Amino acid sequence: MFNSKYKLFNLTCLIIGVCFVLGILWLYNGGFVKPKKPNVAINSITTIKKLDELDELPKEVNLPVPFTSQAPEKNWEQPWQDACEEAVALMLDAYYKGYNLSPLFSKDEILKMVEWEDKKGWGYSIEIEKLAELVEHYSSSGVLVKIIENPTIDQIKRILAGGSPVLVVADGKVLPNPHFTNGGPEYHALIIRGYTFDSFITNDPGTQFGENFVYKYKDLMDAIHDWNGGDVKNGRSVVLILE
Repeated sequence: MFNSKYKLFNLTCLIIGVCFVLGILWLYNGGFVKPKKPNVAINSITTIKKLDELDELPKEVNLPVPFTSQAPEKNWEQPWQDACEEAVALMLDAYYKGYNLSPLFSKDEILKMVEWEDKKGWGYSIEIEKLAELVEHYSSSGVLVKIIENPTIDQIKRILAGGSPVLVVADGKVLPNPHFTNGGPEYHALIIRGYTFDSFITNDPGTQFGENFVYKYKDLMDAIHDWNGGDVKNGRSVVLILE
């Protein structure tokens, strides 16, 4: 009789113990079987691209575009004074290939681009078609470069929401940037990386304080003009993207 009661007691304790362990596993895993992990990792850019298909855009976007000044070591003599085109080409490449930009690396890469342009006889300031050629040459990955004429604010926001930064060429004299000297550059290039409810977020290489620099929509849109042989204020309203 005593042995029977002892065995029953042990069996009861065993059942209670098993139930306890199963309960812990249930709470930890959400059930007895773990859900399978997705085969494809989802990152912020992938998520944003899907939003481009929606009628309603996100209220704010700020793509993680690495920043470099066009004068990475704060030397603003030539070629750095006019190296904004090379700096934006480098920032785009860094964004799409997923690497960071240090001052020394940026300096070396900008000089490589300047040397390549010198061999082609381009000079310091180049129109957007040549800038597109520079981007294609430097990326060396078969990228598709697209030039968009007369872009609208909504169109640029939709491109950004789709995960693509927008390269802008502009009349630097009308850009309201307090960090510019001598009234700003005659011709300038910068990256639009995002937007808020009333402004574009940019990487402006024309100043060491240019990362996430904000321009009001109208201020930046009014400044968008191509080189136009030096007559920048009458140049076309054009931007460049990679597809």
